[in-house]
Amino acid sequence: MHRSGYLVLITGVLGLLSGAPDSVCQQRQSERQALPTLTKAHDAHSLTSDQAARSYPVHLRGVVTYYDPYIDLRYPAVWVSDSSGGIYVVLSSVPAVPLKAGDLVEITGTSAAGGYAPVVSASEARVIGKSPFPSPARLTLGQMLTGAEDGRWVEVEGVVHAVRESGKNIDLDLALSDGTVLATTIKEVGADYDSLVDAKVRLRGNQAPLFNHQGAMTGTYLVFPDRAQVMVMEPPPAHPFSLPISPVGGLLRFTPKPAWDHRVHIRGTVTLAWPGRLLCLQDGPQGLCAQTDQTTPLNAGELADVIGFPIIGAFTPALTRATYEAAGFQSPVPAVAVTADQALRGNHDAELVELTGQLVGQDETASDPNLVLSSQDLVFSAVLPEHSGARFPAWKEGTTLKVVGICSMKGGTDRVGTTRDGFSVPQSFRILLRSPQDLVVIKTPSWWTPTHAISTLGLGAALTLVVLACVFVLRKRVDEQTHIIRQQLQDAAKLGFEIRTLNEDLEAKIAQRTEQLVATNHELEAFSYSVSHDLRAPLRHIAGFSRILVKDFGPAMAMEAREHLQRIEDAVSRMGLLVDALLKMATLRRRSLRLSHSELNPIVDAVISMLQPECDGRNVEWRIAKLPALDCDPILIAQVFQNLLGNALKYSSGRAKAVIQVDSIQQPGKPAIIFVRDNGAGFNMKYAERLFGVFQRFHTESEFEGSGVGLATVHRIIQKHGGMIWAESEPDHGATFYFALQMTEQIGTTRKAAAAS
Repeated sequence: MHRSGYLVLITGVLGLLSGAPDSVCQQRQSERQALPTLTKAHDAHSLTSDQAARSYPVHLRGVVTYYDPYIDLRYPAVWVSDSSGGIYVVLSSVPAVPLKAGDLVEITGTSAAGGYAPVVSASEARVIGKSPFPSPARLTLGQMLTGAEDGRWVEVEGVVHAVRESGKNIDLDLALSDGTVLATTIKEVGADYDSLVDAKVRLRGNQAPLFNHQGAMTGTYLVFPDRAQVMVMEPPPAHPFSLPISPVGGLLRFTPKPAWDHRVHIRGTVTLAWPGRLLCLQDGPQGLCAQTDQTTPLNAGELADVIGFPIIGAFTPALTRATYEAAGFQSPVPAVAVTADQALRGNHDAELVELTGQLVGQDETASDPNLVLSSQDLVFSAVLPEHSGARFPAWKEGTTLKVVGICSMKGGTDRVGTTRDGFSVPQSFRILLRSPQDLVVIKTPSWWTPTHAISTLGLGAALTLVVLACVFVLRKRVDEQTHIIRQQLQDAAKLGFEIRTLNEDLEAKIAQRTEQLVATNHELEAFSYSVSHDLRAPLRHIAGFSRILVKDFGPAMAMEAREHLQRIEDAVSRMGLLVDALLKMATLRRRSLRLSHSELNPIVDAVISMLQPECDGRNVEWRIAKLPALDCDPILIAQVFQNLLGNALKYSSGRAKAVIQVDSIQQPGKPAIIFVRDNGAGFNMKYAERLFGVFQRFHTESEFEGSGVGLATVHRIIQKHGGMIWAESEPDHGATFYFALQMTEQIGTTRKAAAAS
C-alpha cells in the first residue's frame, strides 16, 4: 500500500513536469525567478500544497537516509534529511551510480505538491561526500499520526512482533507503547532479521504516510536504510518454547510488573484448528484462541504448546502472531451444553460449547460460509472456514439444529463491548465450527403450518370461484360462437359465389393480357430484326461507299473532303456498335435465366484473357481474390464482368500503372457482395443516379470511347437475377462497382456492411 502510494506520487509529479506546454513552462519559469530558493528540508516540507505546486526553486544539501530503487525501476524512492528535517525526493531517472544511505548529496530541483505532503522534484542529485545520519526525533505512534513529522528522521522504541519478507524488502511489525507500526527496509544479504522477533528494539528511520486518493492520511509507516538502524535493547529468549508456561486464566490480569508486551507460553488441549488462521485451546476451565500464520495440522484432543503475544480480544484475552508445536495427546475436550442466553453472558468465551437453534438463513455477504440461527429471541451465527472448501447442506428455514463449536464473543463497539460499572459486556456471539459435522439436524420444519393451512383454504376457495366463473363465461362464449358460426356459414356461401365469379373474370383478363404480351413480344422481335436488317444494311452501304470514294478519288480530293469522309466512316462504325449494343439489350429481354452453381474465378480469368490484347504496352496489375461460388447464369455473369473489367481497364488507361481488383465481402448468414475496383478517372457521385441509364456518359468521346450502353446492360442482367448493383467513386480516385445476386429488399444491411468496409 505504501509503495503504490509513492508510485502514484512519482508518476504524477513527473507527468506534470514533462507534459506541460512550452508556454506554461515559460510562465512557470518566470514565476520561479520571483520565488525564493529553499535551502532547508523543513522549509520545503512546510509549504502548503498550493505553494508547493508553484514550483519553488530548491537547493538542498543533506544526507540520504533511505534509498529504494525497487519501488519503481524508473524512479527510485529517496528520503533526504538535514538538520532541519527530512523530505521525500523524486528523481527524474535512476542515477548512473546508485545512491546509498549516508551519501551527502546536493539536490537541485523544484517543489511539488506530492500525494500527501510537499516533495522535491529533483533535476540533479550530486554526491559530494559522506555524512552521519542526523539526530533523530523521539516520537510515539500518536505523534506520527498527526502528520506533522512526515518525512522526518525519527526514533521509536518497541517490541518486534513479526518479520516478513516481501520481494526485495523486509517488513517488521513493531509494537510501540501506543500501537503497532510497520517498518520496512531493503533486504541485506547475510543480515539476520528473524532473531528480532520478540526483541525490544530501538529503530531509526524516516516516517512515511499512508494516504488515500484524496490526499488524506490513513496511517503511517517507517522506512529504515539497513539492519544497523535496529538496535536491540532486550534480546528475545533463545528458546521461546522453554519459557515458563502461563495459565490462560492469568493473561492480562493486574500485576505490579506486567510483561505482556513480550510473548507468553501457553499449553492446552486443541479444541479447534483453522490452519493459517486460528488455533483454540482449552486450559482447564479457561479457553483461549490464538491468531497464527502457521499451517501445521493439529487435531482436536492434541496437547499443544503455543507462544504468542497477548492482546485484548473481543471479550477475553487472545494471542496474536502465535506459533505452536504438538506436545502429546489427551482425550478430546467435551462440549459444554449451554443456552443462547448463557452463551451471551461471556462465561464460555473461547470454549467448546453445544447449543440448539432454528435456522433463519445464510449470510451470503460473509467471506466464510455462515449460517444465521435464532434461539431464545437471540440471533447468532455458525461459521465454517472458507479455506476448508466445505459448504452447508441446503436446509430449509426453520430447521432445528444442534451446533457444536467454539463460542466467540463480539463486542458492541469496535473490539470491546460497552462498559457498565467497569465491566465489559458482550453484545453478541458466534460459533466457530470445525467441520460441517458439528451441525446435526434435530427437527425439520413441518410444512403444515397455520400460515400454510390458511393459504391452502384460501387457494381452494379461489379455485372454486374461478371454476364457476369459467363455466359461466364458457357457456356464454359457446352461445356467441354458435351464432357467429351460423352467420359465417351464410356469408361463406355468398362469398363462394362471388369468388367463382371473380375467378372467371380474372382468368379472362389474364388471357387477354397474355395475348397482348405475346403481341408486344412479336413487335419487339420484329423491331430487332428491322434494326439488324434494315439499319445495318444502309450503314454498311455508307461505310462501303465512303471507302470507295477515298480509294478511287482520294488523291484528287481536297484534304477537307477526305477528313469529312473519315468522320462519316467513324460515325458509321460507332453507329454499328450502338446497334449491336441495343440488340444485346433486346436479346436480354427474351433470354431466360439458366441458373447453375458457378465458380466466379474461372469466369473472371476467361474475361481477363479476352481483354489481354487491350493490355499490350500497358502496366496493368490484376488483383483477383478467391471469389465465392454463386447460383447464377454463368453466360450473363460473364457479360457483367466483361463490361465492368473492360470499363476498369479503359478508365485507368491514363495511369502509369493500372491496378484492378476483384474481391468479395462475405458475412455469416448474409449474401456475398462482389466488387470491381480500379484506380482510374472515377466520376462525381452526384451523377450516380444516371450511371446505369442507356446512353449516359460522364466523359467525352475524345477522352474515353464507348457506347453508353454497357452499364445499362450490366444493370439489367443483375436485375434479371433479382439483385442490385451500385457504385462508389471520387473524381481522379478510381471507382468501385458492387453487385449482389439476391432479392433487392434483402440487400439493405449487406450494402451497409460494404460501405463500412
